[in-house]
Amino acid sequence: MTLPVVVFSAGLALITPTLAQTTFQPFGASFASPVTVAPSLSASVLFSGLSLPRGIAFDSQHNLLVVERGFGVTAFHPAANGTGILRTVVLSNPNFTQGIQVDGDKLYLSTANDALVYQYNASELAVSGEPAVLVTGFPAGGELTTHTLQFAVGGSALLIASGPGNNIDPTAREPSSGRSQVRAFPLNASLPSSPLQYTSGALIAYGIRNPAGFAFSPLGEKKLFVVENGASIDNVTGLAASFVNDNPADELNVVSPHSTPYFGFPDCTTMWNGSADPVGDPQYASFARGEQFSLNLEADRDDAWCQNASNNVPPQSSFQAHSVPLDIKFFEGRTTASGFPRSWSGDAFVSFHGSFDRTPPTGYGVIRLSTPDAPNSTYTFLIQASNLTSCPETCIRPVGLAFGKDGRLYVSSDSSGELFVLGQTTQGDTAV
Repeated sequence: MTLPVVVFSAGLALITPTLAQTTFQPFGASFASPVTVAPSLSASVLFSGLSLPRGIAFDSQHNLLVVERGFGVTAFHPAANGTGILRTVVLSNPNFTQGIQVDGDKLYLSTANDALVYQYNASELAVSGEPAVLVTGFPAGGELTTHTLQFAVGGSALLIASGPGNNIDPTAREPSSGRSQVRAFPLNASLPSSPLQYTSGALIAYGIRNPAGFAFSPLGEKKLFVVENGASIDNVTGLAASFVNDNPADELNVVSPHSTPYFGFPDCTTMWNGSADPVGDPQYASFARGEQFSLNLEADRDDAWCQNASNNVPPQSSFQAHSVPLDIKFFEGRTTASGFPRSWSGDAFVSFHGSFDRTPPTGYGVIRLSTPDAPNSTYTFLIQASNLTSCPETCIRPVGLAFGKDGRLYVSSDSSGELFVLGQTTQGDTAV
């Protein structure tokens, strides 16, 4: 059955859905826990009660597709009567983790083991037939199996991330391990006759502990920006508890084809606050924010080795330790009255999932980097949980980001089960 589609002016497609697969939520729902929003901006809950919403992406009809971990893929679009949002089930599959990309009639998704391609109809919000396995052989084991997906510039390839086998994984030093790296796989008119092995892909970067989110900048050279979760160093010998409470920094890395693609993990990491414990760890008190230091796993990979950029590419910018960045998107300036200001074109936006092992907690919000191309760029929160000491509980824990054609930023929040949107404050801002 072909469903009638009308483009809804503010951001999502207006569709008459199949009622058996659809649920409705009226506008005006409150956040599960209070949030603080930056001046001149507003935040609106679009849908609540979701199953761990993670990766998100818009399709060709501007439906917002969401990976609900443990459930499947759902699509969100305005109800015909204009009073709320409809959630339509596209795929029921509990194995999807986070990765999602859409290209016309192709829907790309990742599980812990494979990257899959479905034939997709955006008008009907449905897939047809069985998926093709594009890439298989992801490294087995480990807890970080999100396998984020991202199209290369021009759509010629699909970039796929992998995480470590454990928190501090020595195998990540070797590209052949497939651990803690990003690889690219060509996208041709026809699928390969058999699935591609992960380690056969072109190596883009390695030694990035958990490359949870990455995107190409829309301006200039269109560099690849990758957000990385730093390792937990609580159990590293000789480090004081108050030092590891504030170190290492999480990172924003820039991948350049003109330099080594090794980004230091597991040997090298990044300072956030060298003075966090000048008594327990006085050797770090002189280290500046963003400076590289060694975890001394190997005698020849000391601080000096880590600070040599020919061995280890340092981060472009640093984030407060334990922020847990999970996605990054660039604003390209297309906007409406409720969208972000055009002056923010080229700025980067990052989701901070938030800490589970820091006192007090940090993260739990979405930040703006106004100069992502500049080293050590500062950032500001656009939205954040109001009472961090109560987190995680029902605090927002942002994961996926996607800009709508209205210039607003759509955000998934997994443990609170919410989908919300950020834009400029305007009258009637709850309408999408």
